[in-house]
Amino acid sequence: MKTRFLIFVFLFLATISVGCNSTMPSSLDGATTLAPQKVSSNESMLSNCPVTLRPEGSFIPPEPWPSTPPRQDSFWFGGNGLWTVLPEDGSYPQLLLGEKFFWWSEEFDVTEDETPDLLLTAVRLDGDAPVFQVEEATNAYHEDLHWGMLVGVELESPGCWEFSGQYNNHELSFIVWVPEQ
Repeated sequence: MKTRFLIFVFLFLATISVGCNSTMPSSLDGATTLAPQKVSSNESMLSNCPVTLRPEGSFIPPEPWPSTPPRQDSFWFGGNGLWTVLPEDGSYPQLLLGEKFFWWSEEFDVTEDETPDLLLTAVRLDGDAPVFQVEEATNAYHEDLHWGMLVGVELESPGCWEFSGQYNNHELSFIVWVPEQ
């Protein structure tokens, strides 16, 4: 178990140190879903995807979590019961390659459940693709980010994807653009 924990900590730190040019959108608690500014070679496709962008009055996690997210050009999204980090521009290219997707909840206690029942579903909105779903997460720890829930995501096709996460009685949904590699 100690080895598994150390592997997840290493992967988490590697993700942060590489800078993961990840981007993801948001729409919860009154957030508005908007078409983003053009940001990549897939500009015309991105403009047709109503990615979730940073809402006014963005969410700030409760203590002991930090008020700013781990990656530059990203923001916390959600509420105390369930939150994640989303990219400012709504584009998340790493989801085609395989990405570690972190989620947090003030209700998550690793001493009670090392493999939390976090249900993550992703549905492609602009074309045919299999629904992506994971029903169980693992855990990860970083001294600055504290305990979190971790899910591996690797989508089968680029496009406009709507994600929905459910943990305990909390749900969080948002839309992200996944460009071709």
